[in-house]
Amino acid sequence: MSLSIVLLFFLNACICVKACEVGWVQFKTNCYMFSQTTSTWGEAESICNAFHSKLAEPMTNEEAEFLISHSQNQAGEFWLGISDIIEEDRWIYSSNQQPILVNKFHPSQPNGYTGSGCVAVWKSFHGLWADEPCSRHYGFICQKPPESPGNIIG
Repeated sequence: MSLSIVLLFFLNACICVKACEVGWVQFKTNCYMFSQTTSTWGEAESICNAFHSKLAEPMTNEEAEFLISHSQNQAGEFWLGISDIIEEDRWIYSSNQQPILVNKFHPSQPNGYTGSGCVAVWKSFHGLWADEPCSRHYGFICQKPPESPGNIIG
């Protein structure tokens, strides 16, 4: 009797485990998708929203280092969900307009002043951040929480 209760509890726990969809990479409590296409920052934000996600917003040094490291295995630059579009030199997360908690700008950055209001992981800076004109076409990183197994297709 007690074995069946333990087994039932174990099966229930296994069913509730959350995971990332195919094509997404899990790190801690989030899933990330490194795009294979390029777009402007605004288009990237819309594409991520279509996937029920947002442009990646690193909230910890560990998360920022993961994005930097993983981006180095990819081709090109990647947009993050950080900008100073609303107020010059006030770098905020695009989803909540709160000031960034992590700063991984390359020592020579930000340097664009009013012409460069969006942040990209920059390959030639070994993944450190650069401020870039939002109209440039780069890859992008989407972020969302893992899905429950019943929601995963594939």
